[in-house]
Parts: sequence; C-alpha cells; structure tokens
Amino acid sequence: MGFLKTLQYNRLISNSLNEQQRIGFLSKVSLFEDIKDQYTALKILSDMMTESNFSQNQTILKEGEFGSEIFFLVQGEVSVYKKTLEGELFKVHIFKESSHAFFGEAALLEDDVRSATISADIASLCLTLNRKKFSEFCSTQPQWALPISLRVARAGLSRLRKTNNDLMTLYDALVKEVRGD
Repeated sequence: MGFLKTLQYNRLISNSLNEQQRIGFLSKVSLFEDIKDQYTALKILSDMMTESNFSQNQTILKEGEFGSEIFFLVQGEVSVYKKTLEGELFKVHIFKESSHAFFGEAALLEDDVRSATISADIASLCLTLNRKKFSEFCSTQPQWALPISLRVARAGLSRLRKTNNDLMTLYDALVKEVRGD
C-alpha cells in the first residue's frame, strides 16, 4: 500500500462517524428516501448499524457466498465484479462515495447468496445493517420499515430488469453472429 493510500486508510480507521454524520449520510441514501425527514427513524437505524473499514483491494462480498447484511458506502470507492463462464472476474460497475450507494440489500429479506463480488478500489468505509437487526426494526417500527422494504424490492426489480435487457442484447448479438449479419 502506497504512502497516500496508507494515510487515507488510517484516516478512515481513526475517524469514525458521529451520530449527526451517520444520520446526515443515511438521509441521502435512496433506500431511505421515504423517511429521510424522520430523524427518529434514521437515528434508530443508525444505532443498529456498525462501521466497517476496508483496505484497498479487500473483498467486501464474494459471489456465491451467503450473506445477511447490507452495506452502505460512506467513504471510498468499490467495484462490482461478476464471474464469467471461465470463472474470471469481470468488472461491471463502480460505486463512488458521492452516489450514497448500497449493496447486498436482498440479504435484509432472506438468506441471500451474493450475486456479485465487491472489492474496495481504495480504502473505504461502509455502514452495515444485518437482517436480524432490520427484522427487529420491522417489528418495532412497521410504519418506517414498510417504505424501506418496498424500496429494497424496487431495487431488486430494477436490477432484474437491467439483467433482462443485458441478456436480450447478448441474445441479439449471438443471433446476428450465427446468422452472419
């Protein structure tokens, strides 16, 4: 790890977020759009989350493994990889901290096999929420949990639509190749 990357990583580890920073961050995450003005809801969620630091090139999630937590990218940059048929990793997306990204959301609803590998491109800080704590939140705060759960479902549907479109593009390309177009 180079000097600047080491410095940046040390800044992340020694600089945990205070309550206001956590709540301010969560209010900008699209998953919480419907409750962004509900300070109490965001505080409860914030208190249920833990901070996780990842060093450059560290794997956060691994495709095919089970997971039970969602990750919210607070600082840093991470890349999303899918395995090819040959088992090689192919980069399909990059999340930057400015996007207030989240990943692994299906794990909030059920035991989920991770559908991609996600690795830190640079030292990164995530807030994490596990399914057990989210279930507690759902039981005690259903008025705020329902909009979040609907957004989790919408995020999954959006990614499914994108996958379907990608498959159709690949199918069309394959048909043209076979036909010699």
